[in-house]
Amino acid sequence: MTRAELGWSALGITGALAAWAAVAAAVAHPAVLPGPLAVAETLASRRADLAAAALRSFGRVFFGWGAAAAVAVPLGWAMGAWPGFGRELSRALALLRPIPPFAWLPLVLLWVGIGEGSARLICFAGAVFPILAHAQAGVAEAPPALVAAGRNLGARGLRLFTRVQAPAALPLTFTGLRLGWTLAWMSVVAAELVGADGGLGQLILDSRNLARADLAIAGMIVLGALASSSGALLGVVERRVVRG
Repeated sequence: MTRAELGWSALGITGALAAWAAVAAAVAHPAVLPGPLAVAETLASRRADLAAAALRSFGRVFFGWGAAAAVAVPLGWAMGAWPGFGRELSRALALLRPIPPFAWLPLVLLWVGIGEGSARLICFAGAVFPILAHAQAGVAEAPPALVAAGRNLGARGLRLFTRVQAPAALPLTFTGLRLGWTLAWMSVVAAELVGADGGLGQLILDSRNLARADLAIAGMIVLGALASSSGALLGVVERRVVRG
């Protein structure tokens, strides 16, 4: 990030904090909308609870997203490499793709109960279809000239796939992985609000029951910071893998 970009980012953050402080002062009701200083104090005083909740949520997201990636990337690549197989499986999955992960909560709670399993399954449901779709498109949309060049050099079947199509699919596949990561974070909050013990979602729910808006906002800040920073780390991995 350049100095100019850092400067604009700092200016934007400062402006957002100033607007937040002004609105909080106008509301003049800390139980409804605490100001930035009150939330900063809560972040400091409850840092141990927030860190423990964040670690628990991160573990659920990582497990669900990792399982989704392990299933969706090879399956999506196979669907892209063999169009007939991709069309048939796409028809079978057509009814499942539009269902939001939150809609699975009642069934998941019936199947595995309240706990780690339900939260991880909801994260899996949130991440798997975006990863699958982008992995499939990455292979299917590999540059025809590149594929033709590979064939002219004698690459066929699995060799063509591993040497040409899979490397060409990496940019779109990583786009799906990053989107799946974001959706897994969105899903884990819903799972923790309803069917999991602990985590940032549960902390935010408890803060509502305790009328602690400052704690709820602190939990949201930690959630956003953790999701965005870990997503940025995934972007670093993408640049290293794709660009070499």
